[in-house]
Amino acid sequence: MNNKGYDILIVGGGVIGSSIAYHLIRDSSDAKVAVLEKDPTYEFATTPRSAGGFRQQFVQEVNIRMSLYGTKQIEQFDEEMMVDGEPANAEFRKSGYLFLGIDDNWVPLQRQTQIQRSFGAEVDLLAPDEVKKLIPDLNLEGLRGAALGRRAGYTDPYGILQGYRRKAKSLGGTYLHAEAVDIVRAKDRVIGIRTAKGETIEGKAVVIAAGAWTGEVGSRAGINLPVDPIPRMAFCFDPATKFNYDLPLVVAPGGMYFRHESGRQIFVSRAGQDDLPGFRFDWNRHFFEKEIWPDLARWIPCFERLKINRGWTGLIDLCRHDRNALLGAYPGVDGLYVAAGFSGHGLQHAPAAGRGIAELIQKGRYETIDLSPLGVERIFTGRRVMEEGALVSHSAV
Repeated sequence: MNNKGYDILIVGGGVIGSSIAYHLIRDSSDAKVAVLEKDPTYEFATTPRSAGGFRQQFVQEVNIRMSLYGTKQIEQFDEEMMVDGEPANAEFRKSGYLFLGIDDNWVPLQRQTQIQRSFGAEVDLLAPDEVKKLIPDLNLEGLRGAALGRRAGYTDPYGILQGYRRKAKSLGGTYLHAEAVDIVRAKDRVIGIRTAKGETIEGKAVVIAAGAWTGEVGSRAGINLPVDPIPRMAFCFDPATKFNYDLPLVVAPGGMYFRHESGRQIFVSRAGQDDLPGFRFDWNRHFFEKEIWPDLARWIPCFERLKINRGWTGLIDLCRHDRNALLGAYPGVDGLYVAAGFSGHGLQHAPAAGRGIAELIQKGRYETIDLSPLGVERIFTGRRVMEEGALVSHSAV
């Protein structure tokens, strides 16, 4: 075993791993933290390919509280992540999050809104005429109303990732270009990580935060983590008519969602495209034309004429147990922690997850937010943390 010893090793340098690294070092300046990232270019990482959404519209209390905390942190992110006088670049556009309601989902949407408001989320129910004022080009046929999250919107995901990464490095964190292939143990205690190059790096604690690659990392080490890579296609297009107002991020019944992109382009994707796992990054126009375009034109008739500019596919780390994050200590292996399986909610929950995992490692308990409902042990006990309807399926690319 070599002598490159660290206090904490984090497998995965995306937004979750980098948030954990930042919070660990911020809260304990003498902590020796290393992040292992196999692709430092982040070409295929989940974070840069994300839709960037930030919302509070969940049903589970733990998810709402994580979102409220994340929103507060992202509002001050640029200043907090400043390095050498240069601010970060989260680009939080507080345009709102609008869930459209029709006969099938209007009653549940009203009940969900009451739950969200009871925990402090700024969500209002709108009548169809109020929605029309917000989006004059929306077709109101069949619309019963909508739920608007006012303190919500979207960000620059890559800017958030780089903000955490730069700040963590400036505070003394180490980023290693390395692929973890095994977790080294002495009996039931973690003592390090073995890399693809055959090197063993010592660590007193290990955090698996490998996003869509989490299941693969776990299986190599004999660790059961039910996290699958699920591809999600997204598209940007120019509409024939460009709006002179800002769209909120609109979620239609069925899981399609769209918002403005730079240059008044429209970003669009749809949740639940294909639940077949795999590391696939191809995209095709046929899916857009057959599965997304008709729904777009149904809600915004002027979108019948448009020009696709680009498309891409990103991966979400789907927790197949219940589509919610796996957080905390892994049962039976002392010093092993997990922060993965966010199922499309990772970017907006990264601030709370980073803070919480740092507290758990350093203090042995959660202090800011109780994340224990998302504990990893539930994959063994059968306990599930379930969201509802569109709130489940609305997982950002």
